Amino acid sequence: MVNAAKKEHHAAVRHAPLLHNPWFAESSEGVTLHRYFDDQFVPRFTQEAMSGRLTATRAQEWYNSDRFGRKDMPTLRLPMHQTFYIACCEVSCDNPGQPAYDPKRIRSAGFVIRRRAEAGIQRWMIHEGQALGWQSGPIPDQEPDDYRRFVNSKLILPRYPEPSYGGEESYPLHPLLIRDKKTNRSHALLWGYLPLGGSYRLANNAAEAPHEASAALSKELSWPFGQNFGKDEFGHDKPSRPWATGDNRPVFHGYVTKAFYELLKLLVIRYRVFDEEDDDNSELRNQLEAIHFYPPLVPYPLKPFDPYAVPPADTKGDNLLEWIEDSRDSILEWLSKIATGKETIANALPQNPLPYRANVDADGNLTTTLRNDDLYITEQQAAVLRDALLLRGGRAMVAVEDGLAMPRFGQGDDDQFFILPFVRWQDECGCEKIYWGQQRSIDFRVVSPFDPEAQRPRAVILPGLDDLKRGTARGVSLLAPKSLADALRSIKPTMDMGKGGPGNPAGLCWSFSLSIPVVTICAMILLMILISLLDIIFRWLPWAILALPRLCGKMVSPPPPVQPSSKDDY
Repeated sequence: MVNAAKKEHHAAVRHAPLLHNPWFAESSEGVTLHRYFDDQFVPRFTQEAMSGRLTATRAQEWYNSDRFGRKDMPTLRLPMHQTFYIACCEVSCDNPGQPAYDPKRIRSAGFVIRRRAEAGIQRWMIHEGQALGWQSGPIPDQEPDDYRRFVNSKLILPRYPEPSYGGEESYPLHPLLIRDKKTNRSHALLWGYLPLGGSYRLANNAAEAPHEASAALSKELSWPFGQNFGKDEFGHDKPSRPWATGDNRPVFHGYVTKAFYELLKLLVIRYRVFDEEDDDNSELRNQLEAIHFYPPLVPYPLKPFDPYAVPPADTKGDNLLEWIEDSRDSILEWLSKIATGKETIANALPQNPLPYRANVDADGNLTTTLRNDDLYITEQQAAVLRDALLLRGGRAMVAVEDGLAMPRFGQGDDDQFFILPFVRWQDECGCEKIYWGQQRSIDFRVVSPFDPEAQRPRAVILPGLDDLKRGTARGVSLLAPKSLADALRSIKPTMDMGKGGPGNPAGLCWSFSLSIPVVTICAMILLMILISLLDIIFRWLPWAILALPRLCGKMVSPPPPVQPSSKDDY
């Protein structure tokens, strides 16, 4: 009867896990962090744990020294800095005395990294294997893996193979049973590598341009195509200055104003408005079709009457979009000549008229006709075009953000992170349950990849000269088309260029190999030559700086001593 009662009492006891700080750390730390500078950090950590040489996070030297940028909390380096971190906590049995939890009863364990922001605690969420980024909202105390949560709740049946991961991203923790020699007590550690990478891409049309982007985009162009600040009391655009009569002729007798020159570069080079397949240009193309060229009202030179009057409607010429599409090559050549200084420019205005379109004669010669007419634009057309340019500029910023991967760990004020562990265990009924740790790690930041204070010196072993004779370089190979290969190989004109390549069906016919050791040695030789030349030229400079105080002392002589006139002066 006594043995039966003991067995019944033992079955009623909940052998649940309890996550807390390791025995060697303070109770306020929770999960401890351990830093290592070499890639053998896993055996080093296990060796230190077995020998009892692990210490608390705040007792480690890097806790106070590694504070780059903002000094309010420790900053963790990245793997590219040859620095690695291990997160560690202890799991005990939720019974009196808290003995070490049996690792065999642990199904799995892990931890999550969460962000502390002004909006609250944020989680790094994943959907079907793709990162969604940091997301705010209520954080339930449940299984982070959506599939495991649904299976454990009997909502769905297990699937084989398992679907792609979805939920809050987690990282594994591994059990390690330690025997403390000082207290002769066993401890069950959970440790895992702390990754500090990751990125996510914004979904299409999900990004919005910053609120201050409109003012910045408006300042790129001069009036009347830019510098449009704010709204008036009726919600209409509030111009930077009133509309003037001369604003309706941005092109006069083929000569452009500064505003139109900036607008043309923006339309052709940045937005490529001649591209019909780009849906972002549709609104802008519609507005450009409504702006036309007209023959000049007065011949050049000007007569003494108003040259900025409204032109007759029956003299309407080609529109602005049509001219850009037909004269794209001529416009690009005209802009490139101005950029390279081949075309004269004074007071930020080109001194040559606009090109019309390029013509190729029977002999193959390229001739360009210059425009000698006016571009007429009304005040309303200018206002609508300004709005279209702002929308197109904002969409261009969003398109760039859509194509770039946003890093997971930033360096802003809100980028404060901490670690929270969890453990999955099997109860007496064989059901899987999860327990979240009640103590988080210390708050930390993550350093920028190019922070100068976080860089660590590296030793690069260069090969000897004898090693370079063993064969050709087996480094990075670049395949170049024939046109580019001709330009690259023309550095050595004695080499046989040939007329064709080896017949690669992809059109890549020349291969160039790079050897990192050879490039490094050449760079070192050039650097030594440069340093030697600087030493020869400026060798006298330190001696001149040291002699400068003595020279100044000789130039400014001290005043003669004053001779006392009587004994009272002593």
